Amino acid sequence: SASAMGLETARELEGAALGALLREPREAERTGFDGFQACCPDLCSEGPAPVLPPTGTESSSSDLRVPVYDQGGPVEILPFLYLGSCSHSSDLQGLRACGITAVLNVSASCPNHFEGLLRYKSIPVEDNQMVEISAWFQEAISFIDSVKSSGGRVLVHCQAGISRSATICLAYLIQSRRVRLDEAFDFVKQRRGVISPNFSFMGQLLQFETQVLCH
Repeated sequence: SASAMGLETARELEGAALGALLREPREAERTGFDGFQACCPDLCSEGPAPVLPPTGTESSSSDLRVPVYDQGGPVEILPFLYLGSCSHSSDLQGLRACGITAVLNVSASCPNHFEGLLRYKSIPVEDNQMVEISAWFQEAISFIDSVKSSGGRVLVHCQAGISRSATICLAYLIQSRRVRLDEAFDFVKQRRGVISPNFSFMGQLLQFETQVLCH
């Protein structure tokens, strides 16, 4: 009968709606997990994540195995200030595409690849809670300003472009733009979503914010 058919149709629609509801959280969970998986290995340490090819994978899918922090190229924070990873600092074509003339290497392990072609400054710090990275803030800021004054562009990088180099960029914004840490953080995060300075570095940035904005 028509009423029985109508009832069946209603049940089908209910079933479809329930199926969609059940599927949606799974989609969200997967997205959340992907984001967490991308950032989590480097929240506390910036050591290069082991990137092993899955067994039986053809070489054509190698780009899928590039860590999220090495994908793309350096990102523009300000017209003369770029942020990226050690991998980005080794890609001369990518550096030239951005007009990079100088590199601020905030690591003890990444080599300065193009010393004959670019201007370099090294800040040899590790990414751990014991490091007083704030002791290097003024030196780093002076270097960035000198590159800006000469009409150049500087890439600030560490191993993954997540903690150490992000901290330097945040310190630069706090002092040069006289903004609070939370504003600077949002500004940089919008441009490079993986940034996550370690807990100690965030504390040092808060102290730096107080020094800069209260004097």
